[in-house]
Amino acid sequence: MNRRWLYALAGITIVGAIVRFATLGVQSYDHDEAVTAARVLHPSLFDTLSVVAHGERSPPLYYVLGWGWSRVFGTGEVGLRSLSALIGTLTVPLAYLAAKELINRRTVALLAAALVALNPYLVWYSQEARSYALMVLFATVALLYFARSLKRPSPGSLALWALASALAICSHYFAAFLIAPEAVWLLLGSTRRRQAAMAVAGVVIAGLALIPLAVTQEGAGRRNGFTDIALTSRVGELSLNFVAGQEPSPFAGTRLIDALQLACPVGGAAIGALAIVLLVRLGSSEERRAAVVAAVVGGGAVAVPILLAVVGIDFINPRNLIGALVPLLIFLAIGLGVRRSRWLGALGVAAACLMFAVVLAATNLSAQMQRPDWRGAADALEAATPEPKVFVVPRNGDDPLRYYLDAEKPHKGEPARVPTPEIAVLSTNYHVTPPPKPFKLTHEQGLAPAFVLWRYTAPRSRAVRLGDLTGSQVLSERSTVLFRSSP
Repeated sequence: MNRRWLYALAGITIVGAIVRFATLGVQSYDHDEAVTAARVLHPSLFDTLSVVAHGERSPPLYYVLGWGWSRVFGTGEVGLRSLSALIGTLTVPLAYLAAKELINRRTVALLAAALVALNPYLVWYSQEARSYALMVLFATVALLYFARSLKRPSPGSLALWALASALAICSHYFAAFLIAPEAVWLLLGSTRRRQAAMAVAGVVIAGLALIPLAVTQEGAGRRNGFTDIALTSRVGELSLNFVAGQEPSPFAGTRLIDALQLACPVGGAAIGALAIVLLVRLGSSEERRAAVVAAVVGGGAVAVPILLAVVGIDFINPRNLIGALVPLLIFLAIGLGVRRSRWLGALGVAAACLMFAVVLAATNLSAQMQRPDWRGAADALEAATPEPKVFVVPRNGDDPLRYYLDAEKPHKGEPARVPTPEIAVLSTNYHVTPPPKPFKLTHEQGLAPAFVLWRYTAPRSRAVRLGDLTGSQVLSERSTVLFRSSP
């Protein structure tokens, strides 16, 4: 690679790093991140792995890396998330290499790197203290060596594909849907069938070794709450997330945000259609072959889980399918980068990058497009009174608020009553059922963009039965109780 191309790739990677690292501490932890920071990562690696086995639904690789990382950088938002941000940044040049291996054109590879650097969904999970960015990284490495093994199969390239594939599956079980089409393709199309079979066998062995852990995790008594949402709605949400980011829920924001959420999938569909038309009408056989490879890997990683969900094996949560984004963005870059497309393809790439940049800017400017502000809610709870003792909070906020308030959640065997002069109720509804007398409402405060805080006070400290408070929030919102013991 000459200096001009190297500088271009370095510039794109730096942009990818800036959009990932610059705002790491702006948003508070969401529910799952708080679980990682407060419940999974223990001082002992053995204890950490024990929690992963009995309380998580992901393989252990990210948590092993996160445990080591947290020993150095801590479990605060910036410290812990910086691991994912670094991983997400490294994915940008790896996407370049994977695209270049597929099409052997630096221009197209740079387009792919730019799309990966700016994609809002990839940026979001590069700022998430969970395993998704790690899966994307290793799946991209696997795609790189898969493409190399198709063109120039060698024991080395096949071994590296097998290693990257195994690491991807050890990061997230859904990586299997990315690796499976590559494995089938290598078995059927490689000129080195025996070496390909050995590489695939190695990946299968790694996957089989994880089955006991997966069975243990699935049998831990946790339910898949996302299955309460219709499959069609989740598939639609996936299409929206891939181009417009994670938050808010579809068309649940202001008119401006709703308009952005409508424009992004429409624009994304138009850009994708343009890429397909350019490939069909103007693409060379080499460009079409490369596009087919990327489309099969990325499209299969989405289509197969959806088909399984249709027949009853439903694990479709949009974020689980994030690994499909890199091959799909490479497909988009190949289509828009067709040699004979001239200015039309360049216009499509510019439109895609502009759309992604607008979403990233909107995410940093609008609280509605960010994670729920549990940190701000905790600060409001702390500011309203010097020492609240009992909190009634939304169920999905129990772990973040436990983390930020240093509060406890009642467990079996703990006291059923807690003495307190005040009860704080945090809700996303505008009406709550008040706690029993003698507690009276003394404070009400709206917390933008989604919360309302009520504070109920008694003339003197009263022993409160925590079980009587659970479910005090009306409508369909489930609630839980937290309390803070006296020092």
